[in-house]
Amino acid sequence: MRELKNLFLAKTNPRETIIEHTEALLDRLKHIKEIYPNIKYIDWEILKLACIYHDIGKINTKFQNKLYEKLNEQKLEDNIKGEKEIPHGYLSPAFLPKKFLERNYDIELIRVLYQSIYYHHNREKLENFDLIKLTVKEDLNRYWNEFKYDKVDKSEKLYSSYGKYVKKRIESSDCIYKKYVMTKGLLNKLDYAASAHIDVEIENKDLFEKTTEYLQCEGYVPNELQDYMMKNQEKNNIIIASTGIGKTEASLFWIGNNKGFFTLPLRVSINAIYDRIKEKIKFEDIALLHSETYSEYLKRNELLDTDFYDKTRQLSMPLTVCTLDQLIDFIFKSEGYELKLATLSYSKLVIDEIQMYSPEMIGYLIMALKYITELGGKFSIVTATMPPVIIDLMKKEEIKFNNPVTYYKKVNNKIQLRHRVSVVDEQINIKHVKDNYKNKKILIICNTVKKAQQIYSELIDEFKDEHININLLHSRFVKKDRAKKEDDILRLGNKNCKETGIWVTTQIVEASLDIDFDVLYTELSDISGLFQRMGRVYRNRTLEDKNTNIYVYLGGDKPTSGVSSSQHSIIDIEIFNLSKEAIKDFKNKELNEKEKMRLVEMTYTKEKLKNSNYYKVIKDTIDWVKRIKEYELEKNEMRLRNIINFPVIPKIIYDKNKKLIQNSIQKIKNIREQMRLDKSNVKELRKEIQKSKDDIKSFVVDIPLYEFEYARKNALIYDEIELDRFNRITIIAYDYSFEKGLTRPKCESNFNEKVQFL
Repeated sequence: MRELKNLFLAKTNPRETIIEHTEALLDRLKHIKEIYPNIKYIDWEILKLACIYHDIGKINTKFQNKLYEKLNEQKLEDNIKGEKEIPHGYLSPAFLPKKFLERNYDIELIRVLYQSIYYHHNREKLENFDLIKLTVKEDLNRYWNEFKYDKVDKSEKLYSSYGKYVKKRIESSDCIYKKYVMTKGLLNKLDYAASAHIDVEIENKDLFEKTTEYLQCEGYVPNELQDYMMKNQEKNNIIIASTGIGKTEASLFWIGNNKGFFTLPLRVSINAIYDRIKEKIKFEDIALLHSETYSEYLKRNELLDTDFYDKTRQLSMPLTVCTLDQLIDFIFKSEGYELKLATLSYSKLVIDEIQMYSPEMIGYLIMALKYITELGGKFSIVTATMPPVIIDLMKKEEIKFNNPVTYYKKVNNKIQLRHRVSVVDEQINIKHVKDNYKNKKILIICNTVKKAQQIYSELIDEFKDEHININLLHSRFVKKDRAKKEDDILRLGNKNCKETGIWVTTQIVEASLDIDFDVLYTELSDISGLFQRMGRVYRNRTLEDKNTNIYVYLGGDKPTSGVSSSQHSIIDIEIFNLSKEAIKDFKNKELNEKEKMRLVEMTYTKEKLKNSNYYKVIKDTIDWVKRIKEYELEKNEMRLRNIINFPVIPKIIYDKNKKLIQNSIQKIKNIREQMRLDKSNVKELRKEIQKSKDDIKSFVVDIPLYEFEYARKNALIYDEIELDRFNRITIIAYDYSFEKGLTRPKCESNFNEKVQFL
């Protein structure tokens, strides 16, 4: 029989003993305690014990033999061969010094310790403890004397009876629930960081100073809003502030030299803020977190530090710019949810442009803020418009925050005027554009892709004999083309660009895109969205003349495109009607920021919306989240975004790039085989796989479920390619061009046998 001589292994790649892994946790525990000594609801000694004992259950024959087999080394003799392996987390509590704990801690805190260790991995549940008792007696006892580690208390025997501490799981109604979330969450965080050989936390040393230096270099001093945020760093805030007033800098001042998360609704906005903070404010310790993080890092050569992506995923960076859904899925309370909630308990969360979220997401966010603040975390909502109904619902959930404050951009001590608004009670059309496009940057925003494509086609036909720069941007372009178009609209929309032209877009330009056009023609969606769209025109300029620079189309005797009483409507029909009523008489009306906010406050009241579907969905979502029991939902049942999209490649694009796509697929297969045979260079090989995947995904466009179903029913699905077992891309026989994007084929009613696949 092999003798272990204390070389009990925890991992094989790289080879690491249980003691080495435990010491790595304790180093990280010391580090996080030094950076954040005032974390609430944590008993540092209990957390230390959890770290020391969490993996000691790996001192069992079946686990050790599993690792030796991987290493092609001699195995141990197994005295209980016929029994299945018990997950090590279930065995680790057997090593705890139970009598010492019962003398020094109350039973509830002991439950926290036992359950943090017992459940630190999500494994198949044990129905009874008989197998644990057998394993402790016949297996673990064999090695107890051989395991030498001075931090483990060996004055007591191993215990096989600890069911009373772990069988009834700690729930939110228990008095020690908060301590459990913090202990279990931080144990997981320390364990993952130690396993990945990365820092558990990186200290935020100078975000405040870097932001101050940036303002000084630009020739500014902190304004009223920024000063308020500095003075209220320890409070939860709701800030309603006009475009161009410095909300980003104000948010960074509020985060200060603390751990922070800066959330925005759209990936393109997140990428832009990330680049701005890193390149202009020159704060280096910043992470980017959304569904395409790895690809974005590859583009920016951020993965030269191979651990950077792991640090991002493990929420180790001091500042992370991200989508909300990457953070708040802890509200579903599935196995492992404690890590994110514990991390947010000592963090500061910025929520930008809250009005852009769906009513479901608003409901989720309200409950997330409730849970975060109850554990000690802080938030600031910083937005151009804030529906009062959201504030009312937050108060109902007893979330504590400063009274909302409003800031307007002022010029010569007067609220800056940027917009004159005229309402047109018609469907959107190009009549006004024809008379008002020369020597201007024109922005046209439609509610739907179909309407945007229609307006673009009309403009092309109208100006076919003139050399006018006309472009179209919406969500139905392949990624490669969309990226190019986003760069182009940012270039034209730059305040220093002297070129003119017309851009037709959808609501994807509403949030945080730093563009400045001269005139806007837009369909009405709702009043809050309208003011977001207006923020793309005269962004930082004062309107000096008396000319209308905002035209709003109300739809005439029908709603605007995409608006209806169905569940697929882009906006609640009741909110659309209230918004229409609020602005219907505007004719070349001066509309400053104060007046805009007053209109939002008048429209989005609880009294006006209490019978709307918008209010009902928020309320129902909150009530549903409250009913969720800990660990009853599986991770695959969690869905924060009520949007189902399908990645597709238009056949015309596939045909043009078939060789590249097929070569990339083959390259992925070859690298995977290489990784299977040699695990020494896995991180670098993963980069190569991602690069090949990104080459293929550059030809992808996402389409909603109804469009995918239309393609399937009309035999327009041509083929399918598989990137891996989780990622399949469908090739569809739709029309596509760089100018217009994806459109249904003109002969859509014809059955085409050549392209039928499913």
